[in-house]
Formats: sequence, C-alpha cells, structure tokens
Amino acid sequence: MHSPEVARRWLFSRRVDLSILAIPAVIALVSLVLIREDGQRSMPLWAFLILIVAFDVSHVWATIYVTYLDKRAFRSRPLLYTLPIPLCFAVAYRLHSHSSSLFWTLLAYVAIYHFIQQQWGFIALYKARAQERNSFDYHCDKWTLWAGALGPVLMWHASPARQFDWFNAGESFIFSIESYLKPDILAASLAFAAVYLSRQAWLWLKHGRFNVGKNLWMLGSWISWYVGIGLAEHPLVSAAFLNLFHGIPFLAIVWFRCHHGARKEGASPLMRWLTQRKQWLAFYAIILGLAVLEELLWDGLVWKQYLPNLIGLGEQALAPHWLTLTVALLSVPQMVHYFLDAFIWKLDQHNKDLQEALL
Repeated sequence: MHSPEVARRWLFSRRVDLSILAIPAVIALVSLVLIREDGQRSMPLWAFLILIVAFDVSHVWATIYVTYLDKRAFRSRPLLYTLPIPLCFAVAYRLHSHSSSLFWTLLAYVAIYHFIQQQWGFIALYKARAQERNSFDYHCDKWTLWAGALGPVLMWHASPARQFDWFNAGESFIFSIESYLKPDILAASLAFAAVYLSRQAWLWLKHGRFNVGKNLWMLGSWISWYVGIGLAEHPLVSAAFLNLFHGIPFLAIVWFRCHHGARKEGASPLMRWLTQRKQWLAFYAIILGLAVLEELLWDGLVWKQYLPNLIGLGEQALAPHWLTLTVALLSVPQMVHYFLDAFIWKLDQHNKDLQEALL
C-alpha cells in the first residue's frame, strides 16, 4: 500500500498516470520511424484511423458520458447542455456560408486554445491533488505551460514556407510574424522554462517537494508542441504528438470520473454497467462507433479522401448550400465539446463528483 503522501502524487494511480503519458509518447516516437522513408505528406488510412478517429474524434464523443448520459449532471444544468447545440450549428452555418476558409481558420484557433487549456487542466488537477496554493507557483506554472505551447505556434506563424494546416481544410494564418523574430520567440519560451525549472529545483532542495505528475505533464506538453508543431512538417507526426497526448488522457479521465460517479445513488443502469472495470471495452466501443460514423459522413460527403477510393464512389462535390449545411451539422459535436469543456472540468460546486473522484 502507498502512504497517503505517495498516493497524493497521482490522480488515478501511479501505473495509470504514467501510462496515459507513456502510451502517447511511444506511439508518437514510432511515427517518427514510420515516416523516415516516406516521401509523401499525406496521411495513410491506417494512421488516420488510429490517430484521428480512434482517439481524437472518439475523445470528442466521450463528453456525452459526463453530460447528456449523466442524468444528474443534465438535470442540474439543462440549458448549459442543450443551448450550445443550436447555437454552434447557427454559428458554423453562418461562418461557413460566408467563407469556408474563415470558418476553418477560426475553428483551428479555437482548437489550439482548447488543446492548451486541457493540458493546463491536468496540471491544475495535480496541483490541487498536492494542495499547492502558492500564488507565484500558480502563475509560473500556467505561463510556463502556455510558453511551451505558444512558442511553437508563434514560430509556425513566422515560417513563410509553411501552411496553417491544423485541419488541412483551407485555413490560413490570421496574422504573420517576421521570420527574424523566431530566435526571440524561442528565447522567451526558454526563459519561462528556466524560471520554472529553477523554482522546481528550489522546492525540491529546500522543502523536499516535487510534484511528479505536474512536472511530467509540463514536460510532455512541451515535447508535444515543440515536436508536433515546431519541428514536424509531416501530418502523421503532428497528429501523433498532438492528438494522442490530447485524446488518450481525456478518455482515461472521463472513464475514471464515470466509474466513480456510477457507484453513487441515482446513476443509470447503463452507466453502472458500462463503467464496470470489465466493461471498459464496451465503454470505448460506443464512442468509437460514433466517431467512425461521423468520419464516414465527413469523408463520404465533404473530404472524399479515403472512402471514394475504397468503395468506388465518384468525387462529385455537394452543391454549396448542401455542403455548408453538412459541414455545420457535422461540426456541432466538436464545437459543443470545445464549449462544454470549459465548464465540466472545473473544481467547483457544479462538479462535486469530479472533486470526490480526483481529490
């Protein structure tokens, strides 16, 4: 048995916490080997299914477990869960009808913000678990995390030869930075890292405190952004270093929260069954099925990258109005996920089950 001090280091357990960072890291490193001899910039179908559908799109659908399928959560905040659906559709439809490039550009920037905020969310949970309340540490940790993500993103904007291809859907940079400023951007990021490392070393040497989970997440976040955005130009590598570090930990924390909540009074029989330890595969299979269905619709109706070649469909495009309608409908799960994520993971009075499960 771990002592209380040792157990407080982890959100779930040492094995699970390390696994949700190690598994993405291993797969991402494998991606570097796989593209070494690949001169093509397109993502093969197998990589698309693993990196995008199995983890990225699936993690979007996992939100339904802690919102729409959680009766207690839905009853407590019905407007929060229902109102964003028509609003997101209306915004997507209006933006895409005006300019598809503008729609995908703005959605890409929202996605970048969402990815960074999730990584900060995990760091914040480790800080809460270890009862870290120092104001300087809060700001130092948060800005160091943001420096590790924004540094590569800004250098991306300072690279004239590169495209803004987060979704690879015709988006474009909304601003550009002179390329001669790239060393300054890197220096600023490293300055934050130096302050952070000095602070962690001082806490360890002076007080014997070292938040393992927080520091591993900080390291993993920096690696995922600097390799996935700053260094990699192949979409397979970018997807591996960004989507896996984003999707796999999210799936784990959703399952853990649901597993804990299903033991309490008022949980539905379905959630009680799905969150048994032996049923984790069924828990995942439901959202994987939804992800596959969504991507079949995306590829068959909009992108036409894989499905037409597989089943011999023609590549005739939808009429502009129907294309906009289709894109708006299919974008709703992703946009609602971005919106709800800002509320359902806060350690406040609305998410007492999260506090009970993790703290």
